[in-house]
Amino acid sequence: MEYEEEKLTEGLVLARTRAVDLDGVKKLNFWGSEISDISVVRSMPNLEVCSVSVNSITTLADFARCKQLTELYIRKNKIEDLSEIYYLKNLPRLRNLWLADNPCAERKNYRQTVLRTLPNLQKLDNVVVTEEDKKEAEENGEILTPPEDFEEVLNEDDQNLPENGEQETVESEKNDESPKEDNSPQVDKQTDANSKVKTPEHKPKTSPVKPKQSMLDPVTLTWEETNKIREELGLKPLPFEKITTPKPVQKSNEKSRNAHVLQAVLILIRELDRDSLEIVNSATQKMLHSDI
Repeated sequence: MEYEEEKLTEGLVLARTRAVDLDGVKKLNFWGSEISDISVVRSMPNLEVCSVSVNSITTLADFARCKQLTELYIRKNKIEDLSEIYYLKNLPRLRNLWLADNPCAERKNYRQTVLRTLPNLQKLDNVVVTEEDKKEAEENGEILTPPEDFEEVLNEDDQNLPENGEQETVESEKNDESPKEDNSPQVDKQTDANSKVKTPEHKPKTSPVKPKQSMLDPVTLTWEETNKIREELGLKPLPFEKITTPKPVQKSNEKSRNAHVLQAVLILIRELDRDSLEIVNSATQKMLHSDI
């Protein structure tokens, strides 16, 4: 099955990092995970180290307000415009950036331009920044023009997160009120939802707009299913209040749900050591034989 876009979701981040919520995420590693949308990092104010190399990411805008970020590894992605590094200009603690093997790194005077734009870097593309590098940056580095939406990205409301759209819509339905906060990407969805709230309360309510499902998106899992997977992999369970439990999956969607569970397991299993893998293998064999 082919997917147009692979989105890093809150559920997957919490499962991988074992954090209780996004505020508690300080280190994030999704190397080689075939993701292109990492907008969820906009809701990680305490993120310090991020490794998302070997993916399909096209912009650095999502990191613009990660003020605690010190290390960013984002090589081998699809960032074409070097002016994207302007989004990192207001990150006071950023010291290590690995941007090589992106299309923008082919630009003339690439290293000098990056160092002129981000003078606080101590290491660029795994090479220590020397005093000579800084002098060359001043002499040969280009002065980049900020992206058109630079100010808009910096001034975005913290609650303006695409992955929370469905949850916000459901809350609007429950309160039977028109949303008054500025959550721009979800305004149309919430307006549609409120127009449907007029139906009698005893009738089942459905979400007016469902986000596109992704191979990496585990939103079809219930709270119990999520914690069952985490328990089998030796991870701590997540509190109920930290997870938005979706509606029960219909039988017709069983194959889709299984696909999401499988993908989540395959990603989480990368973190296990050899002994843990042996345990998983033993449990898997036991389950297979019990079904025969």
